[in-house]
Formats: sequence, structure tokens, C-alpha cells
Amino acid sequence: MLSSGRQMTPEFLRLLFLERFRSFSFGRDLLSALMVLILIVFILFYLIGIAIFLGVILKNEFEIQNIPAFLNTAAIYYLLGEFVVRFFFQKTPLFDLNRYLHLPIKRSGIIHFLLVKSLISTFSVMALILFLPITISEVSARHGSPAGLMWLTTLVVLSISLHWITLWVKDVIARKHPVYAGLLVLPAVPFVLLYFNLFNIGAYTASFFSLSLQGPIPLVTAIVICALCYWRISATYIKNAYIDQVERPSSFAFSGGRTGLLSGFGMPGIMAETELKLILRHKKSRSYLIMSVLFLLYGLLFYESPEPGEAFELSALHIFVGVFITALFFVQFGQFFLSWNSSFLDFYLSKKNGIKDLIQGKLLLLSLSSVAAFILAIPYVYFGWQILLVHITALLYNVGIGIHIIVIMSLWNPKPMDINKGAMFNYDGIGLAQFLMAIPFFIAPYVIYAPVAILVNNYAALAALSFAGLIGLLFFNRLTDVSVRIVENNRYKISSFFRRGT
Repeated sequence: MLSSGRQMTPEFLRLLFLERFRSFSFGRDLLSALMVLILIVFILFYLIGIAIFLGVILKNEFEIQNIPAFLNTAAIYYLLGEFVVRFFFQKTPLFDLNRYLHLPIKRSGIIHFLLVKSLISTFSVMALILFLPITISEVSARHGSPAGLMWLTTLVVLSISLHWITLWVKDVIARKHPVYAGLLVLPAVPFVLLYFNLFNIGAYTASFFSLSLQGPIPLVTAIVICALCYWRISATYIKNAYIDQVERPSSFAFSGGRTGLLSGFGMPGIMAETELKLILRHKKSRSYLIMSVLFLLYGLLFYESPEPGEAFELSALHIFVGVFITALFFVQFGQFFLSWNSSFLDFYLSKKNGIKDLIQGKLLLLSLSSVAAFILAIPYVYFGWQILLVHITALLYNVGIGIHIIVIMSLWNPKPMDINKGAMFNYDGIGLAQFLMAIPFFIAPYVIYAPVAILVNNYAALAALSFAGLIGLLFFNRLTDVSVRIVENNRYKISSFFRRGT
């Protein structure tokens, strides 16, 4: 058993060398690496160009004279933007874990090696490249080289902290539930509030970066934050560093299938991708998708811009419109939750955790459809920034509460359905539940919204409904288990009825 770092490091480097040069696809990988290298150099070329002329651009185009003060205010927005970019493009090092777990090397050593190795990326030097020239030309010129070095180092350390935070957030989403990805809209909120001059979070964080020009306290704080973030993600990875955790043998895979963007969510992501392919392939589901996109324009019938000098009046009708716009697809698709799979439900019933994987995959797809509708509906801020607050509240309600209302009601005596038929005059899969489920779904928000709006005001009611949605997100797994238990307790009845119906 290799235990010390002096023993493990040469062994890891040897294994990396053998992995690269003994691979059957070495030539193909070398060509791919060359293309990626060219792309990275191209991106770095533009980043360096922007970095060199950033000070000139800020002075001439935006007429900013005190560049260091502006950078102190803008630093938090850069970090928020970097976090979002990292989340979507940064690779999780656990993908390589199963290559090393069988070796006589301590699991903690493997994890530390993979984490340090994951730092070798463009993201790790992006903050340094972007801010080094302007630090030299503006910050150091005004406050001195030691102060400029302290300021830049603080920002770079916080950027590295984002590396560990991103890995931790991805792990939480993968292990708790993928629907937590809907919370990624939150980093966009400070940008929206700044755009409408409502709140500038940079004004409150600027003092932290300004203090780095005077002493080492912010840098020490950033190092402590980085160390704590590293400890958190390394402890999480070490705790789950087992082959059965990485490969998930309790789930099943489709032979010959290719994974896509959602495969990072594990088996629910693979199931969601399969479901999406079925949606795009069949007439009825495809027509629902097209109809949902068209109904994004529904808000134009109700949203109106206030007259000049008049304040925007938030009303209860806006809640209905916001929920309708951001949830139309998953209401239509979700009302036939199991009926879409009526012809091959037995396949999932015969697999271990097959029903659970199917339900989680569908919930992921429905949740992401609501997030997509929210993003596409952002232009409605033209009618007032309050519309964005309504849509954020509607999104939280949809994925935290509403989605479970639709799913649980759809499991009430589901009907078989032929997915090859069109949507017009096709009543396959439609039962009493399909006529009734829209009523509690659209009424439930007002159970929370109306009392608070009457007792306090409409904005407090929005906050209360958003809080209820967040509570639903925290208990998402338990609410999902309710749907799983309903199907498992009635699986023989449902499958028998589907076989007779199809």
C-alpha cells in the first residue's frame, strides 16, 4: 500500500504516462488534444487582448477614472459570472476515479491527486490573465506594487475557491437531486438588480477588496475560504470514493447508447435524455412541445407596461400567468406521466430501481423544461422588473411543489396511450385525473399567496410563495419517494392494465 505523497506522486505520473501512450486511440486522442490546444490558445489570445486594453476601454468607453475603485466593486460580479461558466464547462474529476480505486493506493491519496490534477485548466489562470495587466497599469500605479500584488492574489485565490465550490455544488446536485440545478438562476439575480439600478451587491463587497490594498487580512481570509472549500469537497469525495458509488451498479444502462449533456446527472440524466428523444420522435409529445413554445407569448395578453410616472401594480393574475408560462409543458407532458411508457413499462419493472430511475429522469426533464421556459421568458422584464420576480417565484413553485402535484395526480389510474398518434382529437391516456389535475396545480399558489397578500402586501406574498418553493426543493427527494412508492405499490395493477390497453 502506497501511503506517503513521495511514494504516490511518481506512481500517479507513471500511470498517466502509460494511460496516454498505451491507449489504442492514442493517435485519435493526440489529434483531438491538438485541436483543443489550438482552441485554448485562440481563446487565451482574445483574453490577453481584452486584458491588455481593459484599462483603456474602461477609461475611454465608460469614462471611469478611478479604475481600482471600479474593480473593487466589479470583482464580485466577475466571480459570480466565473462560477456559472465553471459549472457548465468544468469537468468533475470523479470521472477518472474508477481507474485508480483497484490500485494499492490510499483512497485519500487518489482523491487529493485527482483534485490537484483538476486544477490544470484554463479556468485556473483566467483571473490572472484578465486582471494582471490592469493590476500593473492601474492598481499598482496608484497604490504601489505590494498592494497590487496583494489585491490580485486575493482575487486569484477566490477564483481557485470557486473551483472547489463548483465541484461541491455539482456533487450536491448529482447526489441529492438534479432539480437543485434550478437554483443556478440565483447568480443571475444580482446582475438583473444592478441592470435596473435596484441593488448593487458590489457596493457592499468593495470594502473587502479595497482592504486588500492596505493589508493582508483579505488575502488570509481568501486562503482560509479556499482551504475550507478544498477540505469540504475532498472529505465528500473520500467518503463516497467507492466503485459502487461511482458506477452505480444498482441502476441500469442502455447498451450501445451514447451519453449527452445530461449524463452528468447520473442515471436520472440518462433517463431524461432518453425521454427527450422520445418526445422529439413522436407526434403527440412533439406537438405538446411546440404548443408550449408558442404559449410563451401568452404573457403578451396580460402584461402591460405602466404609464410614465405610474408604479407597476403587482396583482394575483400575474402569478397565474407566470406559473402558466413556466409550467405549460410539464403540465401537458406530466399529466400522462406513466402513460407515455405504457407500451414498455414492463422493461422498467424488471430492473432493479428501474421505476425510481424512470421517475427521477422524468422529474429532471420536467424541472429543466420549467427552467428553460423561465430563461426564454426573461424578455418580459420589458414590462417591468417585477415580472422577473414573478417568474422566479413561479419557477420555485413549479419545481418545488407544483411538479409533485401533477405527478401524484397523474398516477391516479393512469391510462395506456399510443404515442405514435397525433395530439388532435386523440384521447388516449386521458382519464378523470387529467381533467382535474390543473385545478389544484393552479389554485395551490393562491393558498399561500392570498393570505399574505391580504395581511401584508403582494411582494411579501411573492416572498412567502418563493420560500414555500425552496422548502419543497429541500424535501424534493422525500416527495419523489412518495411517487415511487405509489407506482411500486400498484405496479402489477398498472402494468396489467397497460398490457390490456395496448
